[in-house]
Amino acid sequence: MSDFATKLRLTSAVLGCNGHKDLCARFRAVNPDTHFDLERAQKWFQGRSLPRSAGVYDDWAKVLGSTRSGVWLAASSVEAFVAELCALFSVTPRQLQDRLALQGRPGTTAPPDPPALGSRYLAGEYACYSLAWSPYFLGQVIRGALTLDAQRGKSGIFAATYRETLLGRAIEFRGEATAVGRTLHLSLRHAEEGSSPLFMSLLLPGPPASALCGVMSGATLIGPDAQPSATRILVVRVPERADASNRYLAPEPGAVADDLEALGLDLASPAELDALALGFLDSGGAGGPLQVDAAVQARFAAILDRAYLGAA
Repeated sequence: MSDFATKLRLTSAVLGCNGHKDLCARFRAVNPDTHFDLERAQKWFQGRSLPRSAGVYDDWAKVLGSTRSGVWLAASSVEAFVAELCALFSVTPRQLQDRLALQGRPGTTAPPDPPALGSRYLAGEYACYSLAWSPYFLGQVIRGALTLDAQRGKSGIFAATYRETLLGRAIEFRGEATAVGRTLHLSLRHAEEGSSPLFMSLLLPGPPASALCGVMSGATLIGPDAQPSATRILVVRVPERADASNRYLAPEPGAVADDLEALGLDLASPAELDALALGFLDSGGAGGPLQVDAAVQARFAAILDRAYLGAA
């Protein structure tokens, strides 16, 4: 077996992948056009061939969240590669070997170590973009901020703090984020007693987790009624805490891209990112958040109340 095949098996083990397909998905997450596909991967795992595209090695570095170049990963000894994995994912060589052995057993997979992995690539600061729910700010984008901290001793659970600034007032929700499979679920509450909770469900990518897309739900905080509401949300990793610049953004070209660049990201294609972000937030063309008002419920009740009481 070639050193490359051995390194691929070590990569799969440290990431807790459930087979070759799962590892391929990690590569696609960092590069949708990657040459790391299932057919090629099976040959590489068997040591029958090596990647011809240098881009595969660069994608490999991104999957691992390593600052090493793809050339270094390919040329390094297995011992040096193991040392790099241990440093990246806070595991010992023995733990890594145990995971590798477990993956080789039929019907078993090597489970990831969520706190260790999270402290390396999930924990951090994020800027959040979602559509405003308040009837007074419909059409605008709320730029919030999210902080994720790995919880020691709690497998797959992270402390989560989400912040917004509404009408000049800082609003903070605290709770837990739980990784389940390839999704991350956040259950958050405001510090004030009686305030509505907030929920998020996000797609969970592999390292470096630069962007998480999902849905946020709760109830409006500003308006005549507390309307049950939901919206798509884009969560973007940034170098430092972003809550100092939380605010409403007009949904116009440059809104998201300019904000991210002000937060320290050097975007290669700002216009492309901005169009993608605003299009994603548009709830599939609905033009606003998903909401339920009391008038709709009253219409249903007018029809169904008597039917239920008669049946009861």
